[in-house]
Amino acid sequence: MLAACATAPTKPSPTVSAAPAPAHSALKVCAGMGVSNAPKTTSDGRIINYEATTTVSGAKLMRAPVRGCLSSGFGPRHGGAGRMHKGVDLFTRTPGKIFAGGAGVVESVDTQRGYGRTILIRHNARVKTRYAHLSAYARGLSRGDKVRRGALIGYTGESGNATAVHLHYEVLVDGRPRNPMTVGR
Repeated sequence: MLAACATAPTKPSPTVSAAPAPAHSALKVCAGMGVSNAPKTTSDGRIINYEATTTVSGAKLMRAPVRGCLSSGFGPRHGGAGRMHKGVDLFTRTPGKIFAGGAGVVESVDTQRGYGRTILIRHNARVKTRYAHLSAYARGLSRGDKVRRGALIGYTGESGNATAVHLHYEVLVDGRPRNPMTVGR
């Protein structure tokens, strides 16, 4: 069971840089890592048919809101983890910037068992994105803030049950996890 978020007072949105972060034009599976549930790739590790953005039930989202490589895909994992993976893991080696996958309202900024430091953004009545294992939140970010797609919201980390510095990224549609690499196609 995930922890409930605390209520925070409403305040003005944090300052957002003038130029939002661009979406990845290409995404690779991390070299040298055994990714049992990786999508199909080219010989140099680029994910086949990868599209940087998608529209999900009216919400325009980035598929990879951080600069990194895919270290775990969506779906059943084999080997050590061996259970359903409800998002994708994007490895960054050292703490890197995390950007809002789409415009929306921050629903929670808290710590959740297993996920560690987490942000949940509501993009519309049906679509939310979750960002987990953060090392830190963007300064001033709190519940109720409105964010633009590409706004800095935090930094990758290894909080919760993470074993390496990365972002665990989920797309939820009507409360159910969907594959960030393929949803909206």
